[in-house]
Amino acid sequence: MRNVLLSLLLVLSFFQVSYGGQQKVEKVLVIGNESVPTSTILYYISEKPGKPFSKKMVARDIKRLFKLGYFENISVDVKKGKNGVILRYFVKEKPIITDIVFKGNNKISTKTLKEELGLITEEGKETKLQKPLDYKYLDTLVQKIENLYASKGYGGTQVDYTIDRISPTRAVVTFIINEGKKAEVCDIEIRGNRAISSGDIKDILLTKTKSIIHLRFSAPLSRENLEEDVKRIEELYKERGYLDVVVGKPDVELEKDSCYKVVYTIVNEGKPYRFGKIEFIGNKLFSSRDFLKLEKKLRPGKRFNQKLVDDLARKIVRKYGELGFIFANAVPKVKIHPETHTADVIFHIYEGKRAYVRWIRINGNISTRDRTIRRELDLYETGIFNTVRLERSIRRLFNTGYFENVDVKPKVVEGTNKVDVNVNVKERLTGVFSVGAGYSSVSKLVGMVSVSKGNLFGTGDSGSVNLQLGSRVVDFYINYNHRWWLDKPQTLSLSLYNTRYEYFTYTSKKTGFSTMVSRRLWEDWKVGVGYLFEKDRISDIDEDAPDTIKEEEGTETIGMATTFISRDLRDNRFLPHKGNYFRVTTQLAGNFLGGDKDFYKVIGEYAYYFNFNDLPIDIDLPFIASVHTKIGYADAFGNTSRLPIDYRFYVGGDTTIRGFSWGEAGPKDKNGDPEGANRELIFNFELGYDVTNMLRLIGFVDIGGGWWDNYKLGDMRKSAGVGLRVLTPMGPIRLDLGWKLDRRTGESSSEWHFGMGSYF
Repeated sequence: MRNVLLSLLLVLSFFQVSYGGQQKVEKVLVIGNESVPTSTILYYISEKPGKPFSKKMVARDIKRLFKLGYFENISVDVKKGKNGVILRYFVKEKPIITDIVFKGNNKISTKTLKEELGLITEEGKETKLQKPLDYKYLDTLVQKIENLYASKGYGGTQVDYTIDRISPTRAVVTFIINEGKKAEVCDIEIRGNRAISSGDIKDILLTKTKSIIHLRFSAPLSRENLEEDVKRIEELYKERGYLDVVVGKPDVELEKDSCYKVVYTIVNEGKPYRFGKIEFIGNKLFSSRDFLKLEKKLRPGKRFNQKLVDDLARKIVRKYGELGFIFANAVPKVKIHPETHTADVIFHIYEGKRAYVRWIRINGNISTRDRTIRRELDLYETGIFNTVRLERSIRRLFNTGYFENVDVKPKVVEGTNKVDVNVNVKERLTGVFSVGAGYSSVSKLVGMVSVSKGNLFGTGDSGSVNLQLGSRVVDFYINYNHRWWLDKPQTLSLSLYNTRYEYFTYTSKKTGFSTMVSRRLWEDWKVGVGYLFEKDRISDIDEDAPDTIKEEEGTETIGMATTFISRDLRDNRFLPHKGNYFRVTTQLAGNFLGGDKDFYKVIGEYAYYFNFNDLPIDIDLPFIASVHTKIGYADAFGNTSRLPIDYRFYVGGDTTIRGFSWGEAGPKDKNGDPEGANRELIFNFELGYDVTNMLRLIGFVDIGGGWWDNYKLGDMRKSAGVGLRVLTPMGPIRLDLGWKLDRRTGESSSEWHFGMGSYF
């Protein structure tokens, strides 16, 4: 400002001495600029050639140029020309800040500081700084840095800066940070509370004491957290019905070096309130009864709970959103009656207009056709837009397995009830040729060759050819899946196979084909019907094999129908973070289906995934807990006396009870070899930690068993272990190491397991 006033005084005094009459401007010149284009400067100068010369206009132009923020100094002189006056604007540009450097930041990384200052984008890319030197801007950055340190408990942090000119037009700013000592909490005391225990209050506070048990090795103390704590205490009381609660300002007392005691005082608790009248105003689509069904605990006469009121407001908005009214809002107003200690709640409903999709734009697909992506969306142009459809669309695209990342962003078209949907995808490598080797306790050493291609020609179809060769196994398998068969949300699957496995006491050879048609119904449900026909041959039976296996010797034909119904609400079927999965499969084989064996199998599965980041806490917890249960029931009927050996349940191994070899956790013959079962019950518990979005470490506990004719819950086997999941272009790879928790005589203590694909 001082520079502006000085420049104006000089200009005005010069005008008073040199020129008194009215003249026209002959020419306007700009001198001294390097970074700012001359055309830009001339645009902001009102004095133009041919216009009358005005001292006031020149003074006004100088102010305008200073406001641009590009110049340290501006001066003007006036020369007499042939046909008027020549104005010369002399400018001195501010240096451009090209980089920001930090010194003294030991507790907070440079990357975190730059993110706080907005110098790193959400995508993690560093912004190229090209900003004219502005002391107000630098003072703002200082305040942001100090606030960040204060939020981490460093309330005494001091920040200063220096400006180093690396050229006449370029400068680097260095922030010098004196972090000081971290203020920590040694003790927390709650005073004046009678209705709510101190423990319950401490549980909801942001401010915490150090605790090795709770893995809090440092407990920062900050003004923002203390202010938030007061709000949380008030909210807790209101959840319990105490609407007259008054919470005092926290007292912070120094106990020892940089360690403080925080005292929260409940000045007045008051008496608990109960719900009075509950009304809804402005609702036309839904009745009051419809809304009350969403929260059954919110009723007149019950203890008031502010959380129930807020939850119901959110549920009302979501209910409207399910019908496409995404602009709907529900604002609860609480009217208290101190004389009766009741509180009326009036929900003001704004329904708004139903939202429709204007455009769907797809970006990032190189191999995948637009049509292949659009058919997986539960949204279409001119159709209704709602949040449930949006979530379902994202889930379906992820679960195709063809995309590494899916980002669907809706954007409301300003001034309308229409929404543009931008679908951004990043494709995965779906064509794989692999050669390798593997080992298992059943097949021993095998060589593997496979060729697979997902998203064939960008249509979503997939196919594979697999061959495994070893001393005890030959497995040849061809599979093709045609998605959206007959332009319906259904998949036609065809398979041909020829296998030979040498088990412990016999050899099994199978040749056959199978087909399956699965169709999506009821939004997230899927049903399927299939048929299998194969020739089975059991040979090379050991003399010591039990009679149940010797009875299977020879060749038989299996004709089997398969049906299933499933519902998959997992956010990602390869590495799920949340959601659940349900499936029931039935298999029926009989003479009337072209075979010579009569038997049936029923298998039920359920899996649930919980993301710890969904907990109502402010700590990042990249853990995923899951539970999976599987129950199987099978039996023979008609002319078949016993379940065929290859269609029994073999409990133990990488897809059932880890830590046990194949079939080891089920019935065994007299030689100790697995003989299979016709009943199975399995429970798998996992806790996963995401190292990256492609790698997950897990710990697990498995419980289960297999039996004949009865479920013997007291005889279930148990194991525990660790493993990892790696998402590769071929799909998930599993590696587990399990230990038996109930090891028996003659059994190994542990087993390694390797597999591909998700098994629950």
